[in-house]
Amino acid sequence: MTDLTTKYLDLKLRNPLVASASPLSHEIDSIRRLEDAGASAVVLYSLFEEQLRQERFEFEHHLTAGTESFAEAASFFPQPHEFRLGPEEYLNHIHRAKEAVSIPIIASLNGSSVGGWTQYAHLIEQAGADALECNIYFLATDPQVSSSAVEQRYLDILGAVKSVVTIPVAVKLSPFFSNMANMAKRFDDAGANALVLFNRFYQPDINLEELEIEPSVLLSAPQALRLPLTWIGILYGRVRANLAATSGVHGPQDVIKLLMAAPTSLCSVPRCCATA
Repeated sequence: MTDLTTKYLDLKLRNPLVASASPLSHEIDSIRRLEDAGASAVVLYSLFEEQLRQERFEFEHHLTAGTESFAEAASFFPQPHEFRLGPEEYLNHIHRAKEAVSIPIIASLNGSSVGGWTQYAHLIEQAGADALECNIYFLATDPQVSSSAVEQRYLDILGAVKSVVTIPVAVKLSPFFSNMANMAKRFDDAGANALVLFNRFYQPDINLEELEIEPSVLLSAPQALRLPLTWIGILYGRVRANLAATSGVHGPQDVIKLLMAAPTSLCSVPRCCATA
């Protein structure tokens, strides 16, 4: 029988199929099913620092509403800082997933501040994650910010995270760099253990009936395979970091194509990871 074992993020995997971050990783039972179906590792859904901050803001807003009218109301409830409004649920999910399956559990983090990146990365490592994927979801909209400043922001995030954890770190990238090959090399030099190609930004739509802007999530299509396929072929053998393709993997033929682009590779649902 063909030996499909490979290494990704310094983890020995039984095959090149890794389950990407998706709703399937929300439930422990689904993670078990992914393992039973042959996934060699699972990337959990992302922990978003911005979402945690918004939840704290809304909680404090509703807790203090009306207290300016009745001074004694301020003493009715515990103070907002006394409540635990943080990543505990996510950290507990990591712990439970590790106990439920034997395959590696890779956490995913999206921070909005350097302090947030480092704080949550450290907690994720303590919770037992085998590796961490930095889901850098940053859309530059300020015309005063140069491209070099945007690039440096990505590198600063990686450096900050690497300084506080010892587990392997992957960086999930967008393709919107003027020279993707140069950025890949800079991430490689900065210590990224893997590059995940590519992140996809949410793009809003306009509801013509309601005359409102509404979120629009476009699911992956087979055509999306071309971009990671192209860049894995370009970068393979030119960087030390592992290369992971995500988006566009819809069937076994897509997996084979990505494996052909990088002779020693790894694939997942909907990701294919190639180890360089």
